[in-house]
Amino acid sequence: MAKKHNGEITPDVAVERLINCFETANEEINKALGQEIPKKELRARVKLFVGDAFRKCNVDIKNPTKEGLKEAMGLCRINTKKMLGPMADPIIKKHYAEMSEIIEKLPDDGDKDD
Repeated sequence: MAKKHNGEITPDVAVERLINCFETANEEINKALGQEIPKKELRARVKLFVGDAFRKCNVDIKNPTKEGLKEAMGLCRINTKKMLGPMADPIIKKHYAEMSEIIEKLPDDGDKDD
């Protein structure tokens, strides 16, 4: 069974890291497109985008399950590919792998100590 690795990875931490990872990926994509978006505006856009994916997957962003996080993250990947096409593939692949590692550190949904 998955463990919490020193208690540091929680669903809240995973969501925050997902948002941070998505923000970094968007910065890289915008740079590749020659666009510059103020950090505060970019973070707001990313939060809306990620929040929308959670809603569409019926996942509570405040208390997501491991499977819910995987589902919402997958929808974020699909939506990004649809918006940006193949040029974003290397960036998506890199950040998706990073987030998958974080999510895998969460306990399996049946292992929660609620």
